[in-house]
Amino acid sequence: MRQAAGIMLVIFGVFLLNAVISALRGYGTDISQLVFNLSMIIPVAFLVIGGIFCLMKKYWRVCLASVWLAVFIMLVSLMGSPPHGLDWLSWVFSVLGTLSIIFVYLTKTEWKKIQD
Repeated sequence: MRQAAGIMLVIFGVFLLNAVISALRGYGTDISQLVFNLSMIIPVAFLVIGGIFCLMKKYWRVCLASVWLAVFIMLVSLMGSPPHGLDWLSWVFSVLGTLSIIFVYLTKTEWKKIQD
């Protein structure tokens, strides 16, 4: 399950990066939207790093924090309006965010055994 959570976090980050890039193409010279979309690269990097740490069985807290970030992004995407043509993305975020947090919490004892 830990590996599944890591793979889901990496996929979540790739989908979020795709949404950011498609949103950047849609805006002209609006600086505030451009800065916001470019700042979304930081959570993408954190999600991918958390997924890689889950796959490597290292740093459970970083993996847990990235899962909570995924859940937060999931909630924000469900409340807001997605970019044009990416209506399905909020449903992908909800599935990946929910399953990854469940898998990380279920494998907490596995991580403790590794650290001992």
